[in-house]
Amino acid sequence: MTFSADLASLRQRLATLEKPILPSGEHRGILGCGYVGQAVARAWKDEGHEITATTTTSEKLNEMAKYISNPCLFEAGTSRDQLGFVQDLDGILVSIAPTRSSKSGVELYQDVFFEGIKDLSKEIQNRQTTRPFQLIYLSSCGVYGDQGGALTNEATELSSPHPVNQVLIEAEERVRSLQSANVKVCILRLGGIYGPARDIPSMLLSAAGSLIQRNGLNVPCWIHRDDIVKGINFAFSQNLSGTFNLVNDTQLSGQELTDRLCEQAGLPLAKWLTINTNDRVLNARECNSKIKELGFRFSRPCLLSQ
Repeated sequence: MTFSADLASLRQRLATLEKPILPSGEHRGILGCGYVGQAVARAWKDEGHEITATTTTSEKLNEMAKYISNPCLFEAGTSRDQLGFVQDLDGILVSIAPTRSSKSGVELYQDVFFEGIKDLSKEIQNRQTTRPFQLIYLSSCGVYGDQGGALTNEATELSSPHPVNQVLIEAEERVRSLQSANVKVCILRLGGIYGPARDIPSMLLSAAGSLIQRNGLNVPCWIHRDDIVKGINFAFSQNLSGTFNLVNDTQLSGQELTDRLCEQAGLPLAKWLTINTNDRVLNARECNSKIKELGFRFSRPCLLSQ
């Protein structure tokens, strides 16, 4: 009987202790549930997390309800008081992008990345708890601009002559300013996204024997959707803070890439222009060693092998 009394006393003491935060079963948010956000949501559901995620169109709510606990509407620049759910989260993925077509490109980016990030910042700064919070923000390697094809890493000075790049760079700075003792901020700069329903190699092969109306001397960068999901989960599991290039190992110019694809397929080579046809250019060989040094490994390290 003494054993039973001791056990009851132990249970009472345990009940007063702070419960540990488990690696699964968290309440996570996704701001912007598009191509990447949907894939992340499905992965998180399988891991047992509660998910609150936003979309800009009411038509998507019913579909989202199949894999998201709490789907809701939020449109940056127009919505007010719709991000209160942030107060209850353990962390959030910010995966926003312009979707409306009634404004110019720069205006769209300003609405999404100025107003949307501003609204989110207010909610995070007003959190009424000291519980640890992880913020993962998806940015773009486009902020490096034209580096003349040089090897580029996270310490490279960013290129902001284009107004869209200026918006993206300022958005990164606003997100980075949220870092605190309780809030960890991780910025993942993505390359061009390919994967299911975005078969970039097949699209490039369709140009075999013809002229591509873009500068084939420029060096883009790439990342498979599945590796984005993997990278986001890696950032959450490692409680990462800082900025990381999330791009695969492919460091070929447009001309080099299509040449290899066409040769593998036995098709005539495509021809690219050798001058820029627009003023927003990415031309850099992006280095991904920073995130690799922490133990991250790509599932799809090369666009050519998919």
